[in-house]
Amino acid sequence: MIKALRVDDRLLHGQVAVAWTSYLGIDTIVIANDKLIADETMQLAFKLAKPPEVLLSMKSLAGAVEVVNNPKHEARKILVITSSIHDAEYLCRNTGKIKHVVIGGQRNGEGRKKVSITVHMDDNDIKLLSDMNKSGIEIDLHAVPTSKKMTYEEIINEYKK
Repeated sequence: MIKALRVDDRLLHGQVAVAWTSYLGIDTIVIANDKLIADETMQLAFKLAKPPEVLLSMKSLAGAVEVVNNPKHEARKILVITSSIHDAEYLCRNTGKIKHVVIGGQRNGEGRKKVSITVHMDDNDIKLLSDMNKSGIEIDLHAVPTSKKMTYEEIINEYKK
């Protein structure tokens, strides 16, 4: 079962490895990122960063779709991690099994607007979030489980300011 999909451009780091896995009762992390598959150094870093009791699978986006759609993983408590809202929307659209998207870190860049202290988005991100929201996926922005979360509506309102 997919407990949540986390969007964080740093992928797996302390907040995710400790706070989110514990809070959600995760036993498996699936990192879905096409660039990571070719980067052995980053793969090693993520293997070291994960909690020892949690399984880690690093897949391309297409590979992550296969994992999520595989019935043999139904009993697992899975956290999927992507680096972008674009990748999150791809996974949601191609699996139909992701019901909750948690937006974490998204760095600033050209054409991006600040939505929270750690999240910057552009018009395409907002469109993709809207598409996911319309399909019934719960969306929130939440740095760590103990922090105040922003709802989808609050994200949109902040972006429009």
